[in-house]
Formats: sequence, C-alpha cells, structure tokens
Amino acid sequence: MIAVQFLVNEVFDIATRGGLIAVGTTRNREFVGIPSLRDDASGHPIHVLSVDHPTPRAQRTGETILVVDRADADCVRPGRLWSQH
Repeated sequence: MIAVQFLVNEVFDIATRGGLIAVGTTRNREFVGIPSLRDDASGHPIHVLSVDHPTPRAQRTGETILVVDRADADCVRPGRLWSQH
C-alpha cells in the first residue's frame, strides 16, 4: 500500500493556537482521522495535534490544514514532505 504524504506549503505560528498551523497538499489519498506522520528527510516523527476545519481557501485549493506541536518546528517548514507510517 502507498503511504499518504503531506507536502507543507505554508506555516503559520499564531500565538493563540495550540500549535503551528501547517497548510499543505496530500498525495496518494486523504487522511482518515489524525495521521501519524514522519518527516521524509530526517525521519523525525511529526506530532499532529489535530486536523483543522477547512477555510474557504483550503476548500478552493484542496489543501489540508494540520495543527502540529511546536516542538517539531525544525521540520515544519514549506517544502518539507511528511509520510504516514
């Protein structure tokens, strides 16, 4: 089976949110529930706190919004690819 992948397009750090907001595109299929992801470049696990509600932009572009633990900030950057494991 091919793993679901998430390509980070943009990252927002909004102080009032519980984590970093990662906006990106999914490859191979959509997530079901909260995904267990690992950074492809480093192997570092990505701690996804939640899948956020789609914004009008996300609905228009087909992007997915994840809330990610701030402790993973080194891997939460545009262009990073994460894969479900």
